[in-house]
Amino acid sequence: MTNENGDNMDQILRYAMNIHESAEVAEIKRRLLSEPEAQAHLEVMRKNLALLNEDRALDPPSFNLAKKTILRVQGVKTQTMRFNQKKQPIHHGGNYKSSIRRFDLLVAAGLLIIISGVLAPWLHQARTQAEKLACANNMREFHKSFQHYASLQPDGKFPFVEPNGPRSFAGVYIPTLRQHGLLGDYHSVSCPTNQRKHPTETNLDQLASMYQNKSNQGYQRLTKDAGGDYAYSLGYNNEGSLTGLTNKSAGDSPILADKINPSTSNMAMNHGGSGNNVLFVGGHVRWLPARKQNSIGDDIFLNEDHKILAGRHLQDHVLAPSHSRPYGDSGFPD
Repeated sequence: MTNENGDNMDQILRYAMNIHESAEVAEIKRRLLSEPEAQAHLEVMRKNLALLNEDRALDPPSFNLAKKTILRVQGVKTQTMRFNQKKQPIHHGGNYKSSIRRFDLLVAAGLLIIISGVLAPWLHQARTQAEKLACANNMREFHKSFQHYASLQPDGKFPFVEPNGPRSFAGVYIPTLRQHGLLGDYHSVSCPTNQRKHPTETNLDQLASMYQNKSNQGYQRLTKDAGGDYAYSLGYNNEGSLTGLTNKSAGDSPILADKINPSTSNMAMNHGGSGNNVLFVGGHVRWLPARKQNSIGDDIFLNEDHKILAGRHLQDHVLAPSHSRPYGDSGFPD
């Protein structure tokens, strides 16, 4: 039973102990018929209660037990023990039981089972929601930087992935924001679900230098790692020209998301593959359990040709991992 039905667990327990209210009988029987899990809990509870009942009846005390006990204590107090006399272990009679009986252990075990059954699903759900929220808040911080950057541009353009050259990869938004001093310690290019990772210190000038000096290994490593766990918009084709999103673009245009698992091309590696957090131009973050984000079935990780390339038109959104290029590995349009 789920955690939201914790009261129903108590209801089943009271039914097993026959201390339920008469008004509950119909509801309980309905649940037992329709919910196999409820039937299983009832059977376990009845078995545990049967074991408890075995220990419930204690042996009756012997006749004049109180008087005999007082006389025994007085006798022990008046005895004089010799100096070298060894203490003898006290053997309890067969009528006495350990202070910790099976009854007590079963009660404790039963309580632990009930508590864990109620709390475990709730704790898992709470942790999952907290991880999604931490990731969403991280994306909102990037949105603030995107908006600040766009306000500095005459055309209101967000960090732009160029069709070729050193800035022709999806993760270039990080060096672009770094160039303008728009990244802080509160930004992370890894989902906080995993472990926070500060963005690279490389700016656009250093990026261009690496590219011009043919520092291929360092440049390729940077293009692969700059965007971290996130996928950024590659832009779209507009009458033969590559066009990026701006602060005037439709508010429901996706601009950043958890990147997909490259081995399965399915859902995000973050959040156990259950879905993706997606940041939109309007500043809101939406949890999408599927890759397609609107009524027209737009796959936000592939263009209409089912490729990780720039969109074919304005409504063909493509969010890609850091190393991806809008026109493929060549860096030039087809």
